Amino acid sequence: MGKIHEAVKTFNSTVRTVLAAGLVGILGAGGFYGYSEYSKHERALATANAQATQLKSEVTKLNNEKTLLNAELKQKIEQLEKLETSLRLLKTDQRLARLEVLGLDRNAEDKVIKSRLQFIELSPSGDPISTPKKFELPGDLIYIDNWVIKFDDAYVEKADIQRGTSLCLFKRIFSEQQKPSEGFQLDEIGMRPQAYGRGGQMSAFEKQLWTDFWQFANDPVAASKMGIRAANGEAVSIQVREGKSYAIELRASGGLSITPVE
Repeated sequence: MGKIHEAVKTFNSTVRTVLAAGLVGILGAGGFYGYSEYSKHERALATANAQATQLKSEVTKLNNEKTLLNAELKQKIEQLEKLETSLRLLKTDQRLARLEVLGLDRNAEDKVIKSRLQFIELSPSGDPISTPKKFELPGDLIYIDNWVIKFDDAYVEKADIQRGTSLCLFKRIFSEQQKPSEGFQLDEIGMRPQAYGRGGQMSAFEKQLWTDFWQFANDPVAASKMGIRAANGEAVSIQVREGKSYAIELRASGGLSITPVE
């Protein structure tokens, strides 16, 4: 009986040892699996965070590039608009005045001996800005004498507020059968030349231009300091016809013309 009891005791001890070892193994395997899964989750989270950070950096970079591109595009558009405006200004004819033929008196040989005319200064919209001036001149070949100031093209291209267009001051009107000094005065002292198209009183800058007109015409250095390319007298002429009206126009970059209008 004693041997049997010892054998049972030994068997039970062995079973407990085996069970304990198995339990330890199971617990160890479970712990390793749990740690492995935890580590895997942490690695995935770290990878996701890194990817998110990289994506944020790329998005920020793209936004910055977009901002730069938008700014550059805006600048290019502004430059293009400015260039188009400059080109348009250089080609723009500004209607300054209208010469209307009120009537032509003829002799027995049907030759015009006298022209009855009306001169009207105009606003940019074509509306009269001064009281019409009426004249009677011998013959029918009529001259309008003017002072013209032309500024450097750079100012015209930039649409400079003071030098963005040529200026014209009407001086007198006379016919082929008269000396220029016998003509009639046209300019209104103190009035702004209508190439500016705003009317009103002259600025100090404009007054200096006209007061020292012949000085600038003869002194390139003084003219250059004022941005003047040329200052000179300029006359346009036309053989007037019965019932006609004529537009006196000035291009922004310089040059007067007189053309019939309906």
